[in-house]
Amino acid sequence: MTITIQLGPITTPRENFVAECDLPDGGWADNAWEAVDEESGATTPAQIDVARRSPRASWHVKELAPGEKRSYELRPASAAETRGVSLRDQPENGRIVVYYGGLLQTIYHYGLPNYRPYFWPNVAPSGRPDSGVGTTDGSQPKSITDDGPPDHTWHRSLWYACGDLNGVDFYLEPAAMQEGYGTHVGTGYGRIVHQAFDWLVSGPVWGGFQQRAQWVAPDGAILLDDVRLFRMYRLRGRLRLWDIEARFTPHHGAVTFGQTNENALPLMRVADIIDEWDGGTITNSNGDTGSPACHGQRAEWVDVSGPFTRATGRDAEIFGIAMLDHPSNRNHPNARFVRGYGPVGTNLPYFDGALTLQPGETWTLRHRLYVHQQHVAEANVAARFDEYANPVPATLL
Repeated sequence: MTITIQLGPITTPRENFVAECDLPDGGWADNAWEAVDEESGATTPAQIDVARRSPRASWHVKELAPGEKRSYELRPASAAETRGVSLRDQPENGRIVVYYGGLLQTIYHYGLPNYRPYFWPNVAPSGRPDSGVGTTDGSQPKSITDDGPPDHTWHRSLWYACGDLNGVDFYLEPAAMQEGYGTHVGTGYGRIVHQAFDWLVSGPVWGGFQQRAQWVAPDGAILLDDVRLFRMYRLRGRLRLWDIEARFTPHHGAVTFGQTNENALPLMRVADIIDEWDGGTITNSNGDTGSPACHGQRAEWVDVSGPFTRATGRDAEIFGIAMLDHPSNRNHPNARFVRGYGPVGTNLPYFDGALTLQPGETWTLRHRLYVHQQHVAEANVAARFDEYANPVPATLL
């Protein structure tokens, strides 16, 4: 079975991205696929999935100019692509290990004894070809986020949490940074408890999962049903791009996300080596720089970049990470929580007022993470937001 898909047109240039197209139901065997550029004849691995019930095709596109249309033939491939994004669930350890091109990319920690699920490490594709365990330049790949730093031990790299959900603290943890430091509300610590994975997908173009979890109070009461999505894309070059999504629905009665700065909706704790206090630069989509100027400002994206790998006699490698706010999010663009020591994210209830969800009401949060070389301008963070906000149209011919 083959099918032709037309891509474009668009109004802004795009490069190094994943195109997607919904397909008709039926006839899509679970085998290898490829997309063929009908003009150049170039082929690239394609992926067909039914993770969201209706079939969808995905494939990598090198570039697309404004106003350009390009047609692709989607057809079975003679052999499966061996490299891509692969997921390995380890239920005995309560984690999913994500590999990118065969190398560790991230681990999603979802099981006990964790108080809430989180991603760590989040590996930046740093490292020089001549670097190794026996060299002194220290430039091998490492995480661009930190987990459990001593100043805020409950900062979990990249995660969701709430410091006051119906009077229960789902943000802090018992192992605090000093004795006597306890919950800000209530008398115990809430947990976000894993229930099941609806699907896990590995493939040459993207890999990801959908998880169901519940927010459970210390007395066992279930306050919130939580559906998480994660998708990481296989692109070209030294960058990483992935989407996270959370859908919050009251389990029984109404729930209120309190107006507190102790929220992670979501939040990332950037690595100390690139945070503002250690020489990094914080920039938002409005052109503001520095944590005082960026904190509380509504912005489509916020980026933290800085010298990531350093060695005597060598130029530092600059890497950064940006969090992009999807236009469909409530009150987009959201005000940003930004501090010079590392936390960066969105916190709608803190800046816009407590948020109450009635039974049957769902609050969806969609964000994209972009790990890149160089600073904001060279990494073209603004173009990555445009790509996220305005996907390239795809039409079946």
